[in-house]
Amino acid sequence: MSENTSGKQALNRMKIDFAVKQKKGLPFIMGSAVLWSVMLIAFLTDLDTGIKNIIAMCCSALLVPVSMFFGWIIKVDIFSRDNPLSGLSVVAALNQLLYLPVVIWTMYAVPDRMLMIYAAVVGAHFLPYYWIYFSPTYFYASIIIPVASLMLGIYAGQAAVCAGFIAFDVLICILLCLESRQAKRYLETADAERHGES
Repeated sequence: MSENTSGKQALNRMKIDFAVKQKKGLPFIMGSAVLWSVMLIAFLTDLDTGIKNIIAMCCSALLVPVSMFFGWIIKVDIFSRDNPLSGLSVVAALNQLLYLPVVIWTMYAVPDRMLMIYAAVVGAHFLPYYWIYFSPTYFYASIIIPVASLMLGIYAGQAAVCAGFIAFDVLICILLCLESRQAKRYLETADAERHGES
């Protein structure tokens, strides 16, 4: 076995182990579903658009604490540092901050389109998790959510964007649960085979 192949296998093992321990980022998606539900309630009211947008931005700032709560419920340490990929996971999460100026500009220049742009940015930032977690769910979500958010925002309004994102979050949660179980079974099988060989 070449050193390159051995290194690739070790990396793949590390990725699968990280995916299982983090349940493929499930606490964040659960937290996201709750916060988008709060945004939906706000956007269904008669509040001024600017106030609604501020509520949306405040909700986005609450994602980490809400995700910590869900992590505690499903026994996932979202700040675990026992795997080198945890640092990469944080960088992947923070990359959406690079697009925050565009969202903020939209909030002032085209306020009735801010949530649509924000949803597209959040959806697109899922792409790196396709590689980190071996997750086709994140790959398809990173393509479908931005396109769907733009279509809903243009043709159905901002409340529809919220409702659409909630639906996507629920679907992603279900798919990630299935993926996590599959990854856990794979690890258990691989460990059993390794112990059988030793």
